[in-house]
Amino acid sequence: MTAQNTFAHPRWGLEFHWWAVDPARRVGLFYSAFGPVPAAANAHVVVMDDATAQAKALHPEWFGTQHCSDDECPETHCPVELNRGPYLFTWDEEYDDRYTRYGVPKAPVLASELPGRLAAAALLVEVDFLFEQAARIDLSYPGGREFLSGAATTGSRSHQRP
Repeated sequence: MTAQNTFAHPRWGLEFHWWAVDPARRVGLFYSAFGPVPAAANAHVVVMDDATAQAKALHPEWFGTQHCSDDECPETHCPVELNRGPYLFTWDEEYDDRYTRYGVPKAPVLASELPGRLAAAALLVEVDFLFEQAARIDLSYPGGREFLSGAATTGSRSHQRP
């Protein structure tokens, strides 16, 4: 993928966080160093970076989570418990090239509850499936069109958005 490719990662191989909202306006925070990034996030890298910097200052617990060792981890990523925050997803290039949910907040944060820059970043990427029901998220570009879909389990690929 190249920087000119609309569907590329903005900093291939380097950490990038992007934000999204689901139909209930709950916020998802996505981490990727190698996976695809939605076109809206890729087109607004500065907005995503500013929101991430603000979130890191206000809520460091949403970042840098510790995972257990590979022998102890029951799935590809150990779940992280958050009291209040976004749903957390990370790109899983090792197992299935999809975003994997690894953090489920006890009280999900809504876009309307975030400060301006954070809310603006999250509202740039809207999905039509609920984060609480999506253990895996596919992001692909068949025929050049962005295609986001959420799946409740690793094997199912439902709730698709053309």
